[in-house]
Amino acid sequence: MKLSKPIPVLKSEAKQLAKADNITRTEALNRIAVREGFQAWSDLSANAESKPDEELPPEITAVPLTGALRREAIRIANHAFERALWRMEAENPKLAMKLWDVESYVNNTITEDMLPIETDYGLSLLEAFMIHTALDIAMEADHQAENELG
Repeated sequence: MKLSKPIPVLKSEAKQLAKADNITRTEALNRIAVREGFQAWSDLSANAESKPDEELPPEITAVPLTGALRREAIRIANHAFERALWRMEAENPKLAMKLWDVESYVNNTITEDMLPIETDYGLSLLEAFMIHTALDIAMEADHQAENELG
């Protein structure tokens, strides 16, 4: 599976994320790994070093997505979610990230009634529909944060 950036750049991003969000470097590496479509940094590093790029099928013909197609969908969805939160300048981005369920989003965005669908188009829908999902989650995070204070 092709990473969005070389591993040294991803490690640098994790270092910056750890400092910015006041989290451990391990947690930051794991967040980067999830964004790239892996469950943890150890999975990312093992797969990136040992496997050649996996080719995606030309069409999505079954759901739920599996294998390389699922990993790519998760990577795209995580990246789109983070980008949407950043663009909207969410007030509680850390809480929003905790509320974000990428697995559910991927499972519910590309549905059986859409099949078959070209892979590129199907994956682009994950980005196209993200703003509404990110906005809903950011609002829920704000609501939860407000309840904790009040």
